[in-house]
Amino acid sequence: MYNTVWKKCQNAVCQLNFYSSSGIKIISMTGFKVNGHFLITDDYIYKIYKASEVCIRFIKDDGFTEEASVKITMSELKQRIIRSFDNKKIPFAAINIDFDEFKKIKSLKLKQPSEKINIGQPIALLGYQLDRENLAIKQGILSSVFLDTNGLKYLQIDSSIKQGNSGCPVIDAETCEVIGIIGHRLATITQSHKRIKQIINNNLAILKKSQGKFNVEDIDPIQVLIANQNQIKHISNEIYKTANMSIGKALDIKYVHELFEEFIDAEVLQSSEKP
Repeated sequence: MYNTVWKKCQNAVCQLNFYSSSGIKIISMTGFKVNGHFLITDDYIYKIYKASEVCIRFIKDDGFTEEASVKITMSELKQRIIRSFDNKKIPFAAINIDFDEFKKIKSLKLKQPSEKINIGQPIALLGYQLDRENLAIKQGILSSVFLDTNGLKYLQIDSSIKQGNSGCPVIDAETCEVIGIIGHRLATITQSHKRIKQIINNNLAILKKSQGKFNVEDIDPIQVLIANQNQIKHISNEIYKTANMSIGKALDIKYVHELFEEFIDAEVLQSSEKP
């Protein structure tokens, strides 16, 4: 079953590597191609402020050899993002990737909203994790469905999820259709990591105000405390990067259908208004 999912779907899943102006990789995410020339990924893409460029790369069926890639500026990436007709915020990102390099890359099929998904059904995740350049497939099950406080429908899945998997497709293992999108900010461990960073940053801000005011035998104890806080911050980042989450949450794919229906309607309207 999962071998079939790999053969049918792996070519459509890509890695997005974000780089600083000095060429240092900041973060990696996963995305997947749909509807001919569109890329779907998690909305965390809106939160990557320090990136200067992004490289979008697809791989061959061996899992690591590059099939095609394009590097563009973050400015161009933002221009290619598909917005909703009324500019409302959507909980994922859809990007136009109509580059010649990607014309031969196939698209994944999205499950229709009218088709039923069953709790307990087998699912597969295809994505990149940490800073690794190889694509991986993981198995799991759809363990539940729920609505968040905004009324959005999410899927709860039981599978191994790590940093870098944000934006990867949740695939019905039996039909090879996409039923959801893994989110970066949806895991409890992500929220906990954010709180730890906020506490450490607050401590550092307070300590820096007192830096140089006290000395004990020519040693500034405040500098020692600052170094200690930075070490804790580094350790928490490393733990977060390598933490293995067994429960993940994915946005229901029906919202992608809704955006594309709206996008097509907008294009038809614009065409009819032309003289």
